[in-house]
Formats: sequence, C-alpha cells, structure tokens
Amino acid sequence: MVNIVRLGLIAPLVSLIVAASAQRTITYTVKPGDSLYTIAHKHGLRLPDLLAVNNLRNPHALQVGDQIKIPIKGATRAPRTAQPTAPASGWAELNKDRINIRSAPSTDARRLTIVDRWTKVQVLGRQGDWSRVRLQSGAVGWVLSKYLSPTKPPQQAKQVATRSSAQKSATRTAKAAETRSNATARTATASASGAPAPVRRAMGYLGARYRYGGSSSRGFDCSGFTAYIYRQHGIHLPHNSAAQYRVGKPVSRSELKPGDLVFFRTRGNRISHVGIYIGNGKFVHASSARGRVRVDTLNSGYYHQRYVGARRITR
Repeated sequence: MVNIVRLGLIAPLVSLIVAASAQRTITYTVKPGDSLYTIAHKHGLRLPDLLAVNNLRNPHALQVGDQIKIPIKGATRAPRTAQPTAPASGWAELNKDRINIRSAPSTDARRLTIVDRWTKVQVLGRQGDWSRVRLQSGAVGWVLSKYLSPTKPPQQAKQVATRSSAQKSATRTAKAAETRSNATARTATASASGAPAPVRRAMGYLGARYRYGGSSSRGFDCSGFTAYIYRQHGIHLPHNSAAQYRVGKPVSRSELKPGDLVFFRTRGNRISHVGIYIGNGKFVHASSARGRVRVDTLNSGYYHQRYVGARRITR
C-alpha cells in the first residue's frame, strides 16, 4: 500500500519535469554581422525568448561559428508573473522591451517612437486600456496601460520638486523672461525638465538602431552614440570607449550625476562599452546585443557585474 502511494506521488512529479523540459529548439550557427537581436528578428522571436534557452556568459561577444539554440514557436514557456497595476497619474516605467508609443489610443494610430524596459514616463491620464504619457524628451503619446508599472520620479525631477517656494518663484520669473525668444524658450524648457541637455538629447534617440562604427542618427555603436550626443553640445570625444575613459575627471559610483559617462568591461579585461548615466541607477546606451539605443540598470544583472567606473565630462 505504501509503495502504491509513493508511485501515485512520483507520477505527477515526473510529468511536470517532462513538461518543463519539453521546449524544442534547433541550432543556428553565428555568421559574420550577426547579433542576438538580428538572429531573434530573423527567426521571428523576441530577444528574451532567445536568451531564455541559451546560457550565454556574454551576449555581447558572439563569435562567428558559435552555436545558438533557437526555440521553436509553440514550445512551452514559463508562466509570466503579473505586473503591478499601471498608475492613473504620476510616474511609471515600461515593463517590457520594444513598446510602441502612438499618436492616439489605438493600435492603428501612427507610431511616434519605440521605447524599452526601464524607460520612465509621466502618466497624464487614462482612456480605456490606454495611458497618455509624456516622455523625458518632452514628446507626448499613448501606450497600452498594461506595459506600465508604478515607479519613483526621476532623481532630477525630485530635486526640482523640493525647491523652496522662493526658488520656485524666481524660476517662474526667469522663465517668463526667457520666453521672449525661441532660443531662450528652449532654455526654459530644459530648466523645467531638470535633466542636463545631453541626457534629454540622448533619451530622444531611444529605439535608434545599433550600427557598428556608427556615430550619426543613421545608427550608433556605444562610443559613437556618446560622442555624437556630446558633439551636439560642443564637446568632442574620441570614437572609442577606452579612449573616452581617459577624458574628463573620475567620479565614484556614489556620486554619479545625470550626464556622466559610465564604462564597462564586456569583452575580457579591457574597457569595451560606454553609456550615459540618466539617474536612479539607470543609463542610456547603444546596445549591440539588443540592436538599438535603450535604457538599462546599473543596480543589478549584467551591467552591475561589469561596471568599471565613470567620468564627468567638462569643456
């Protein structure tokens, strides 16, 4: 009788193990010019689907001839955890990659831009399943509310909110004077957002494609992106992450400010990647693994482990 009971308990357990391991894959050989993003796109997959079945120590360092597992569509996926309810107003961040921001609350409306996980937006209102949001670049559009999770305001926005009433009054007076010309109006907008101009400009390129050797709006690599952003503000940086690490002054991790350059070792022991810190432990960069400009975190995961240091760029 005891053995029968044991068999009755073991059988369902075996079924669960078999079901969990049932995801079928095929093998793909990496070719020149491939990245994880292009491989996923070629097979009609999302990048997380590809990462889930490949134990890659460094997704940025694919080599020609590497073997990549490709999951077959329809294979069993792990159940997704429920996302926190999107706020009706206030600050939120995207909880998935490659999300469309549209001109109206409809999937048929014109796409304004594409944003990634960790991107912070200000929720202005709700309409059905959609939320009206303002990006940190200042653009306003609509996104499906299910892709938003509540978050804290950006660091710079909190600093603006905590100014004394006298400072606010002085700021309003200064803004009124600045609106006399288009150029000074732009300065007023920059002051209101609280973020340094290079950060606002960099966030305006979220979703731009990655292009090896690129340093223009047609496509960027990591150091090409940082060089391009700062070139627009009169600061010329070398097109090389290791060389950029020798520019400016070093900054400790605890003293990072938006606009600082942050550096990583993603290939061996040399500095091989760079991005722009935007506050709250996040940075914006041109990612070869994801194939576009996106926001990632310094506080955990891949980039937390490979962080080297930061530099503050001055004229």
